[in-house]
This record gives sequence, C-alpha cells and structure tokens, in this order.
Amino acid sequence: MTHECSVSFVVSVFSRATSILVVLILASLLPFSTSIVIPVSAEPVQVCCDSPSDVNLYLIGGTLGDLTPFEQKLDSESSSVSISNSVTSEVEIGSWSMGEVWPGDVPESTWSFEIYYKVSDAGGAQINATATIKIGSLSFSASTENVFQVLPQGEGTLTFDIPVDSTSLSASSDIELVLSARNIVFSVPESGAMLEFFWGSSEHNSIISAEIPLLDLTFEDPIIDGGDIYISVKIDSPFGLDILAYSTSIELRVNNILITGNPVETERGDSIIITWTWQGAAVGEETIQVSIRLSLQSDGPLLSGQSEFLVETFGGGSGSGTFYPDDEPVRTSRDGSPLKVEQKVELSVSKGKLKLSRLTTLEIDGEMAFWMRWGMDHIGDPEINQDSVLRGWNPGSITDAERMNKNIESVELEQFQREMVARYKTYMTGIEGMQLDSGELIGDSGDFDTISISVDLMGETQVVYHPLILQFSTLQTLEKDSNFVLMRTFITSSSSNSVWQDYSLTVEATSSGMSSFAGAELLESDDLVFKHSRMPWGEKITVEGDSVSSDEDFTITIQPTNSIFYGPITLISLTGVILLIGLFSCLRITKNRHRRFLMYELVLIPLVMLIYYFSYPPVFIGGASVIVVSMWFITSVVSPRRRVASDNTTPQNNSSSTLPTIGCPACQTVNLVTSDIRPLRVACTGCTRTIKIVG
Repeated sequence: MTHECSVSFVVSVFSRATSILVVLILASLLPFSTSIVIPVSAEPVQVCCDSPSDVNLYLIGGTLGDLTPFEQKLDSESSSVSISNSVTSEVEIGSWSMGEVWPGDVPESTWSFEIYYKVSDAGGAQINATATIKIGSLSFSASTENVFQVLPQGEGTLTFDIPVDSTSLSASSDIELVLSARNIVFSVPESGAMLEFFWGSSEHNSIISAEIPLLDLTFEDPIIDGGDIYISVKIDSPFGLDILAYSTSIELRVNNILITGNPVETERGDSIIITWTWQGAAVGEETIQVSIRLSLQSDGPLLSGQSEFLVETFGGGSGSGTFYPDDEPVRTSRDGSPLKVEQKVELSVSKGKLKLSRLTTLEIDGEMAFWMRWGMDHIGDPEINQDSVLRGWNPGSITDAERMNKNIESVELEQFQREMVARYKTYMTGIEGMQLDSGELIGDSGDFDTISISVDLMGETQVVYHPLILQFSTLQTLEKDSNFVLMRTFITSSSSNSVWQDYSLTVEATSSGMSSFAGAELLESDDLVFKHSRMPWGEKITVEGDSVSSDEDFTITIQPTNSIFYGPITLISLTGVILLIGLFSCLRITKNRHRRFLMYELVLIPLVMLIYYFSYPPVFIGGASVIVVSMWFITSVVSPRRRVASDNTTPQNNSSSTLPTIGCPACQTVNLVTSDIRPLRVACTGCTRTIKIVG
C-alpha cells in the first residue's frame, strides 16, 4: 500500500532577511574555507503512515515463537511439531506473538493464516483445527471447513481466513496467533503414521497476512552546509535497528532524482534518523520536492511520502559532503561494512625461549569506518550515550576546540591509540563495539609481553565515509611443544545482524631456521585455503580466503617447538647426512660394479626433498631417507661386477693381443675369444652370463 501526502513550507520575509543578515555577519568573522551550517526554519513533517498496511508476518522460533515482518530472520532449518497419535481433545499446536507493535487503528478485514504440513505413513489425516488471533483483549477465530478437513498424504498447506473487526492498537498491545486442534484422525494408518507442521525457514515460510499500522516517517528540518543540503528522515517503529538491517530498500529522492551515496544513520531514543546529503542545489533560493520510499518486504507494502521545502544556499564553501551528526552514528544499516584482515606472524627463538610476534591489520570501510572516525572526534565528550563504548575515555590533552569539529587532529589520533591499549578489548568485543573477538583475532592481553596499536587514516582526517586501518603489534612468549591457537572465528555476531559484510582474510606466518610450527592445522573450514611449506631458512604458513561469511567457523592451530629434529636447518642437515653416508657407502660397494642402476635411483633424492618442503613430520622425512638408502644398498649389492684384467692373467705370449674379443650384451664386459670353433659358448668374466658365438 502506498501512502503519500504533500506539505508546503514557506519562510516569512522577515525571518529570511534576518537569517541572511546573520549568515553575512558569520561569514565575515569566519575564515573563507569554513562552511556555515544553517538549519532551515521548518517544522518536522510526518509524511507516512496514517493508514494501516498489508504485511506478511512470518512465524519463527519454536512452538512458543514470534511473528516478524522480516523474511531475513527465517532460519535455514524449519521448526516443527509432530502428532503421531489420534487426538480426541483440544491441544495447542503452537503460539506465536508480536510483542511490540506500533499504535494505531486496525480496520475491519480478513487475515489469512497459512502453515505447512506433512502427512506420512497414512492415507491422510482428518483434522478439526482452529486459528485464533488475539489483538489486545479481543480474540478472532476461524476453524477448518465443515468441522473436519482432510489433509492428503504428502506435503501441503493448511489455510485459515480469520475475520478481524475494527479495533485499535496501543504501545502496550500484543498480537498473538494460536493454532489448536480438537480432533485428529489418521486414515489407513501404518506403523509410524504422523502429521507434522512446519514453519520458520525459507523452505517452510508459514505466514499470517495482516493489516496493521507499522511505522511513521517524518522529515526533519533540512540543514544547509555550504553547498550541501542535509535531508533527514525519522523512522518511528517498534522494530528499532531491524528496520535498517532487514528492510528491502530505503530511498530518498529530491526532485524525483535518486540520492546515491552513504547516508548517515543515528539513534535518537527509540527513533532512527537517516540523513542524506544532496549536492545538486543551485546557489540561491529554490523549492525542492523530497520523497521517501521504504520497502519493508520484497513483496510487501511500499511505505512512502513526500513534502516540499524552500531552501537557500549562499556558497562560501562546498561543504564536506557528509553529514556530521550530534548523536553517535549506528554501526550498520543493511549490508554491513567491508573488512579486510591481514596478519603477519613470526616465530623465533630468543635466549632459548620461543617468541611469537604478530602484526594484525584491519582495513575498515563503510559505516564502521565512519563510526570510528566520529568516535575519535568525540573522545572526552560528556554528552555521549551511556551505553557507548566511548563513554568515560580520558580526553588527555584534547581541547574543546579540537573536539567535535568534524576533523581528527593528531592529538585526537594519538589519544585514541593510547586509550586503545587499555580499552581495545571492550572497544572490539563489546556488543556496542566492533563485534570482533579480540582474543580469537590477536590473542589474550594477559599473554602479551608487549602490545602497540596504531591507526592510519589513509590520507583523510575529516569525519567522512573513508576507509582507515587499525593495526595491532604484539609479542608473546610461547610454551614449547604445546598446542597454540593462532586464530579462530572472531566475528561475534551472525551474518543476519552483523556489522560486517563478508570479509577477506590473509594470514602469513614464518619461522626462523631453528624453530618450527610443527603440527600446524586448519580445522572446521572448507572455504579457507591452507598451505604449509618448509625451507632450510624457515617454515611458512599461509591461510587465505575471500568473501568469507561471518558465520564461517575455523581454527588455525600450531605446535611451536625449537627441537633440533623439527628446526628447518637441523632437519635438512640430518637428512643430508643420512643421504650422504648412504650414498658414499653404496659407491664403495659398487667400486668394482656397474653403477648405472644406482645413478638412476638418485632421482629419489628430490622426492625426499619434496617431503621436506611440504612440511611432513621429521619421522616421515627420516623414514623416507632410510628407505631410499636401503634401496640404494640393495641395488648396489645386486649390480653386476666389472672384470678388469690383471697382470697375472695377461697371456705371456704376445699373440694374445691379437685374439678377437666380444662384448657382453648384458654388462658390456669385453671377453677374449680363444677358439675358432663355432658355435662357441664363452662365460662372461663380468656377470658370468653365457655368451653364444655362432659365426
């Protein structure tokens, strides 16, 4: 349903002349580069929604569940209730309520309730059921047709049309749906006959279609900042921040042109304020038409309204392009903020102890970056919200002139870094903070030898939408040969209500030549890519993932050690010694034997090196080396001998030098042919094989 109204606003001549005079005076007192923020003298205008709206309320939770207009709250798995025996007295199947409603009138209408069912191991089921809607103290019911309704075998939906009389809702009212059954009888039942009802998932999105008031949309006073005009819409509803997180879309148009860019969202009591920046105004006075459109559901009501404002810009600065709110901005609206996590790890040995240094870099953009920048400019603000993680921070040497001036001075940046050393755990892990578990991401503070925190504003010091980098540098001492969790799932909220989008993760860990990560593993995850390699100068672990879901579970574990059997340098040295000793021993064995087979088997050395490179445990590398040496030894023993004529076997008479010779086809040993008889059989002096001469 679309709700639209038009409200015209005109500023009196006297007040306009006065405002122009004030602006000119301020402009003469301020530097030329400073923009002037001017609120337009208008009253807030409610543009929606006096009439109730048609909306689908989804059943979620268990048999004592909730009603919600947000499809995104449906789970991946359905909730269900099963009935396996015939029912002869009234039983309650389930009850779902919407505890917080928006006050207003509920018109006379028919509400439709639809729930999924499944009949198994029976020809069908006859059911006498009733659906009851309770609105405040009033109840409205509908029962199955003709007392009994036949539900055939298989899956389907059971539907009720519930007539609702005209009534009203107050802030303390409640809407409740109750499904009950008086009789259930199975037709042609088999063993295990069952009737099941399903709801609460995308597959079984059981709903009740209602007509109720949902929210109010109100245009706040426009604010002029140089050439920028800030247009705010206040949303009053019972849904809180869910209205930002789960609405299909929220759009603002000025003169029927969609305003793009990131709006600024803040909370004011129970209201949500969304402020857009419009930069299309001409210098001077003009009337603009502003419209707001909020789509609560993809196939549900479109809530909208419009108004007109007379505005005037005076130049003297272009404005920052981003609204600077007095209230703390919310950390997320619908999609969450981009996050990029990089961690560089170094494992080394110092004075016989294992030391682990980590440099963790968080590149943050979007609403979270804006929230962090706003917080840096509000350190020491006594008016900040009581629940804010920024409450009670020591302002240090920050002056009132530097605080809340839309710019982050170096003194504010330095004070933020100092305060974060003591407060980073609350700032990161708190429910009103970054929703990142600092212990799982960078480690426990009690284990650190040293920690330092730095912020890079990436060339932009203003409080605007611009990325920044938060960096943690830590050093800690590890116990030898004990399991250590390098990193684990660190986002503390689910993807349905997280302040983060899908994030990217890169972990690069290196060890020194005398230390090892030993049994390094990536557990629980199939979406991250894990690599572990070893070189003589150290080991290297890389873990990478793009578009990692905030629901993704993973654990990276290592077993740090400085054992000589695991150290890359000592391990390659021991492996080399085993192979060299084996090779030289085999060369001695084959001194008078043919070595070509042994030479072929030298190709096994690169295979051992591959086992070493892919970071297999030392027992695998040692075992592979022993197997290779054993193969060399066997080959050396069975290799054929080479016969070399000695002085005492050389014929005394010179005629032997004129005897013909023949080479052995098997071992290539040259043999003398001492007879002219053909065919002639000669025993090879090298391999003792028989050589037959026929010509």
